[in-house]
Amino acid sequence: MKRLSAATAQQALLILLSLVSLYPIWFTLQTALKSSKSYALDPTGLPREPTLANFHDLFAAMPFGLWTLNSAIVAFVSVAAATAISVLAAYAIVRLRFKGADTVGVLIFFAYLVPPSILFIPLASVIQAYGLFDSPLSLILVYPTLLVPFSTWLLMGYFKTIPYELEECALIDGASRWQILTRIVVPLAVPGLISAFIFSFTLCWNEFIYALTFLQSTPNKTVPVAIVNEFVDGDIYRWGSLMAGALVGSLPLVILYAFFVEHYVSAMTGAVKE
Repeated sequence: MKRLSAATAQQALLILLSLVSLYPIWFTLQTALKSSKSYALDPTGLPREPTLANFHDLFAAMPFGLWTLNSAIVAFVSVAAATAISVLAAYAIVRLRFKGADTVGVLIFFAYLVPPSILFIPLASVIQAYGLFDSPLSLILVYPTLLVPFSTWLLMGYFKTIPYELEECALIDGASRWQILTRIVVPLAVPGLISAFIFSFTLCWNEFIYALTFLQSTPNKTVPVAIVNEFVDGDIYRWGSLMAGALVGSLPLVILYAFFVEHYVSAMTGAVKE
């Protein structure tokens, strides 16, 4: 009886947490299905006459597809560069064990804790000096500075779970460190790489401060900045378009997590068994 009561209480708590988590998504959806007039009459109620006009306007009246392409290019290139750097850095710290490796690992993690809000002004000066202002290339160069510290720290923990005996056997057989990394460590670390990729891609896709600072022209904007800037006219907020843009703009992340969530969880809970 006690077990049944505990299970019931646990299920009730999970249902409550699920409802709390899903409510913002539900509110966003119902707002996106309202016209401006309908929203003004009843901001929180259900849409009486649902409409897809807000979703249509995203692509018919605004270059939402171009904004999505900008976000995708910036995110994929930045994540690819950051992941490659993080793999090399994490493997060197964990396996080569050079003098001060532990200190370097701690400093890398501390670098991740530095708030981006205190760095965008000096970085903006650097971007302006190199003539990259209002160019997606500026974000591609800056985003790895945010991604590499955490990705390196995450991969360090994952590489430690890979049995070192595998590398010792490869060294005895005459394999180089590069061959060990590319043919043994990286294939075994695929769940960890996917986890780092998902985290980095999510951060790039949703990043706002740097994108707002470095990009000015409408065709060059990424999705988060474009939604806020283009659907707000002075003090008038076009809530239906804002919510429609938020929903459509979040679909790539939803798809990403739907396909790779198992790898993401496995990277957080365990790795190769010895």
